[in-house]
Amino acid sequence: MTAQFKSNVRIREEKGLGSVSMKRMIFCGVGAVLTFMVLRLTPLTSISLPALVIVFVLLLIFSGSRGGLPLWKRLMLAVRGLLVIEASHSQLVATQLAELLSMDTSIAHLKSDNLFGRHTRRNDAGEGDWTLYNDLGEAEAHTGLQFVDRGVLRGD
Repeated sequence: MTAQFKSNVRIREEKGLGSVSMKRMIFCGVGAVLTFMVLRLTPLTSISLPALVIVFVLLLIFSGSRGGLPLWKRLMLAVRGLLVIEASHSQLVATQLAELLSMDTSIAHLKSDNLFGRHTRRNDAGEGDWTLYNDLGEAEAHTGLQFVDRGVLRGD
């Protein structure tokens, strides 16, 4: 007699403490212990134990993921975006810092023609291909979005 084992488990969840995974706790622990060891080798040995706890908590907070990105990455992207916006308004310090970091400040200015303008390019496809038009004017001018076979584009 054999028994059939059926499981509804689709993903393997790592154990940890609440919503904090064990992998993240190990990462934070290693970072805190490294900070502790470095401080023990310097004359700052009296603050090494409080620094261990503070660094562990800070690493735990900054490695928290929301929306697929950890907090430190979201903060870095926010600072970068603010720097690009400030540099585009020709703030002297921000402009120099953006140039130093090789940031393109022209991306702060949106060009409506690129976003909302009509595409005037016409793709001459065969009769059996599909074309999508937004309005009657596009249909008369033949400037709609065209779906063509890949073989037609490659010349096969």
